[in-house]
Amino acid sequence: MARTRIPTPHGPAFLHLYHNNRDSKEHMAIVVDPAQFQGPPNPDSPPHIRSKTLDAVWSDNETEMDRITRGAYVGRLSADSQHASNPIHAHTHWTGINDLIPSPLIRIHSECFTGETVGSMRCDCGEQLDEAIRLISQPIPVPSQSPLDPPKEIPGRGAVVYMRQEGRGIGLLSKIRAYNLQDLGHDTVTANLMLGHQADERGYEIAVAILRDLGLGSKDELGEGVRVLTNNPDKVKALEDEGLRVVERVPMIPRSWRSRNAMLAVPALPADRQSPKDDRIPGATLIGGNAVYGEDLDKYLRTKVLRMGHMLPLWLEDPEQ
Repeated sequence: MARTRIPTPHGPAFLHLYHNNRDSKEHMAIVVDPAQFQGPPNPDSPPHIRSKTLDAVWSDNETEMDRITRGAYVGRLSADSQHASNPIHAHTHWTGINDLIPSPLIRIHSECFTGETVGSMRCDCGEQLDEAIRLISQPIPVPSQSPLDPPKEIPGRGAVVYMRQEGRGIGLLSKIRAYNLQDLGHDTVTANLMLGHQADERGYEIAVAILRDLGLGSKDELGEGVRVLTNNPDKVKALEDEGLRVVERVPMIPRSWRSRNAMLAVPALPADRQSPKDDRIPGATLIGGNAVYGEDLDKYLRTKVLRMGHMLPLWLEDPEQ
């Protein structure tokens, strides 16, 4: 329905808002592809990540300004530069595929009001959203194909599909009630079941449709597979069952687990966030926040590993190992 540029602490991104015919929610895609500001891709560069439906002509009466206003433009908008996209040329297959360039990095991320907005440290959802955008935004090194050519870098590229599936699909009301059951001693899975829900009620049909619209991961046409940021093998299988071509699963290790030893020595902030001028308390509420940690988070992550099969190294909990 619409697309716009958003600056983030990790670099520029494009926010896409989608409507669909499966539910009444507005899902989103955060596309990282700063190469789009540099003009059309050359034959040796990956294609731009663009929405086919957004670039399409919606009606015979649509003006160029209508298209630009909803985000169907190329390059970067300014008072002196406005160029509506051409549906015929906006999407081309990448015929000069370079095997040295990895597939786009993507994440399917479920909305979490408590972790992303309020800063609850019962989960690491806010941190995961920030980390996903950070990792996707990292420059991609491309080895040289000849000893005479120096190695180069291309801008990071990929997408976070932001799904409105609070509490693994059970909704905010049930999620809050589940928190009370957790305080009574139940884990997240048992709490969901006690409320009459499944352990995980999320679906991925809409998410895969969004990725297809962006030209990512399609099995039935020439295009790129995707690398998926997740610790959940069931999510990878569900995405593949929906027709997404996944070429690699990329793990997401919680920041607090990666720096556990340093955190024990300096409990105020993780070591990689220490700064004499940084007086923020721990927590990842907004993009660019700190690491989340604590007893509630450890219980949450252990349940993911032990009851839901997430692939996280529990040995990192013990700093002596």
